[in-house]
Amino acid sequence: MMRRSGWEELAQDPRSFEDGVALLLGMVYPGLRRVNGEGGDRGVDAVRELPGGERHIFQIKSFTGRLNPGRRRKIESSLDRAAQRGPASWALVLPLDLTPGEWDWFDRLRGVYPFPLELHGLCELMVMSLEHPAIEHLFRVSSPHPTRIGGSFVSDATPIEAGLAVGEDGRLAAYVERDLDCALRERLSSAANPGGAVLLVGDSAAGKTRTLYEAMRAKLSHHRFVQPAQPDELRQTVVAIATTPQPCVLWLDELSRYLEAGCFGASELGQLVRSKAVVLATLDAAAHERSICSVVVDQMEPLILERRWSPAERDRARSSPDPSVVRAAQADPALGVAECLAVAPRLWRELALADRAGGSPRGAALTRAGIDLARAGLNGPFSTALLLNTHSLYLADGGGPLLRPESPGDALAWAGKVRCGASSMLLPAGEGTWNVHPQLIAEAQRADVPVHALTWFQAMDTAHDIDEMFAVALKANDHAPSIAVPLWRAMADAGISRAANNLGIVLADLGRYTEAERAYRMQADMKDPTVLLNLGNLLGKTGRYEEAVVALQEAGARGNAAAWNNLGLLLRDQGRLDHAETCLRSAALAGAADAEFNLGVLLGDLGRTEEAMAAYGRASAAGDSDGEVNWGILLAQESRWAEAEPLFRGRAEAGDGEAVFCLANLLKTNGRMQEAMDWYHRAIDAGDERALYNLANLYGGNDRPDLAEPLYRAAADAGVSSALLNLALLLKHQQRLSEAEPLFRQAAALGHRNALLHLGDVLHKTGRPDEAATHWRLAADAGDTTAAIALATVLTSHAARPYLRAVLQRAADAGDGDAALVLAALDSDPRRGTGQQDPPAASLDRCAALGASPDTTLTRHAGSA
Repeated sequence: MMRRSGWEELAQDPRSFEDGVALLLGMVYPGLRRVNGEGGDRGVDAVRELPGGERHIFQIKSFTGRLNPGRRRKIESSLDRAAQRGPASWALVLPLDLTPGEWDWFDRLRGVYPFPLELHGLCELMVMSLEHPAIEHLFRVSSPHPTRIGGSFVSDATPIEAGLAVGEDGRLAAYVERDLDCALRERLSSAANPGGAVLLVGDSAAGKTRTLYEAMRAKLSHHRFVQPAQPDELRQTVVAIATTPQPCVLWLDELSRYLEAGCFGASELGQLVRSKAVVLATLDAAAHERSICSVVVDQMEPLILERRWSPAERDRARSSPDPSVVRAAQADPALGVAECLAVAPRLWRELALADRAGGSPRGAALTRAGIDLARAGLNGPFSTALLLNTHSLYLADGGGPLLRPESPGDALAWAGKVRCGASSMLLPAGEGTWNVHPQLIAEAQRADVPVHALTWFQAMDTAHDIDEMFAVALKANDHAPSIAVPLWRAMADAGISRAANNLGIVLADLGRYTEAERAYRMQADMKDPTVLLNLGNLLGKTGRYEEAVVALQEAGARGNAAAWNNLGLLLRDQGRLDHAETCLRSAALAGAADAEFNLGVLLGDLGRTEEAMAAYGRASAAGDSDGEVNWGILLAQESRWAEAEPLFRGRAEAGDGEAVFCLANLLKTNGRMQEAMDWYHRAIDAGDERALYNLANLYGGNDRPDLAEPLYRAAADAGVSSALLNLALLLKHQQRLSEAEPLFRQAAALGHRNALLHLGDVLHKTGRPDEAATHWRLAADAGDTTAAIALATVLTSHAARPYLRAVLQRAADAGDGDAALVLAALDSDPRRGTGQQDPPAASLDRCAALGASPDTTLTRHAGSA
């Protein structure tokens, strides 16, 4: 007995269904001809012509589910074309039985045409199949072949495959847990084994696709991820899923595409659920309204995802490690975080493309004016009049009349048009007022687009009060310091002493020291300790130290703790260390930031290690952890490893690059090689070239030249000159002398004395004793005792004996016993100098010793406040 769904399953492949039905009809109606429809079938899939000339036409449609309006129009179109051929009858063949409403429609068609209309539905196909069972062996309509689904598992499904937009770096923004996640994931867990369907409905850019994607990856990671490339491939996909033994997820992002194409109905949904597949779909709220009476949508029991984020969701977003998510969470609560993330690149691209003839150049200019006014420090909303007043600058820069700009009314309509969710370029804020979409402001900042120079002055003129004027000038400090000068000067000229102080700061930062000093002395309040501090810093920077000391002392006496700190640093740099210490201790007692740290550096430089460590300890206890690395270095210098390690480790795990390097060195010193390697790798990942060199030394010392060589090369390329020497030594040890020679020459040119010694050895071994002697002479004259001994093997003439005796004597006097032995042999043997005797086993073997420079650990330096 054939299963009821046999012809429905075959219908998932339209071509196979039409072939199977045509063959079955041929068995029932002898003389039936199949029509190849590649060039258009003219409403005829098969025709039976009787001897009298009667034509009986058959139209085969592989529709499953219901005959929606779109499908009915297709059938009517086929019938119209077939009617032009004057058939004696026309029959429609479908793998479904009609509902009463569908029969009403078909009966109305029967009243339109002069020839009979017949319908062979699913029931008729089953009856004909029972009468002609051979059809089963040809098409196996009752038992489709099992299929294995290809493609990726859900755990490997990429964001792009799921329909998500990625950033320029190819990554998604960090995911933020939604309030709906718990209920959604429970639904997915419930559907994982028995099969089921989950539909997520929400407004445009509510975050539906991302939320469903993350839930799918969390709960269905071992299912196959299946997505039809086009809606018309869905039926074939359903058949493949229904006949595979593998658990599958059918991903239908934007379900409306499949519903409106008429290729996904209750029949397909039921077939998928019976096969234990999980159907995951998203549906836009507007499309949901159009599909409100859809049986499929009702059967999937939609979950609703809100576009606006709840306070709890926003709190989670503000705590995200992703800066773009944090920015989106700080936007107007009326705009969802997901909406802001999704709309940012879309609005920015549209804005860029609008600034052209035929686009919306005035609308783009209005938007850019709003972006820059906000970036210049004005608080919105902005009036239409202000935007229109300012936008002409941007329109003129873009080309002005050449762009054929639209009317102001059309420009505002374009800028205020909803693009996504509730988002538009300009967001209405009330009668005649607008806010700029916050993501456009963020995108302009990210792209580092400069604020129009004249907009700063427009913003200053528009500011409502002194606080907003200060906000504009402070923004100008960050974006365009040279423009900030006239803004501060205008306020200073108006008698605002706070502005005069800021004018002095920005002039000093620009190197305009004379003007800065004048602003402090002539316009600022010279009783203000902050002004005195800034003046003192300026005087110190320009070398007027005694005047700087006076200004800083007066600022300190007026209660500015930072002034004592800066005075201490100034005195330290002048070598007045006792006075510097007194000032730094005063600054520390007054609570100045960095004072304990700077005091620790000073005491460490003075060799007062215990006091320096105590200062670093006080700084750490007060929350200033910058001195902990220096503290650890002092402990390590005294071999107090157990005390130094937690200081290094704590800062290293907090991301301090110097601490990472120091911790790796400490672990290496303690023989904990694997841990040291791990931390060296972290330092390398952070860009520390010293770690390349030290890790190479570690591998070289552990007989792993294959790992050491590429690290030495990388360190040498990064400018670590010692790496050149050790790489050359490594190659020499492997007898790769021709490769080692140029590296020794480079290292020697950079001042490495050992390189001269080993270069001479390479030259000697390759039959160039005169060149070897030249380089050994240079090394010996620089105090290399091994080079002095080596010279004894090549300086064999009597003329060279005085020089040879002199360098050997110098080496012996320096405590080199081997040099003393060679010198003694030289003096006792009158034949010495003829090349008949080698020096004692002294010592060209010493040339093979590793010449690595010691590991480098840098101490932090104190800086001014």
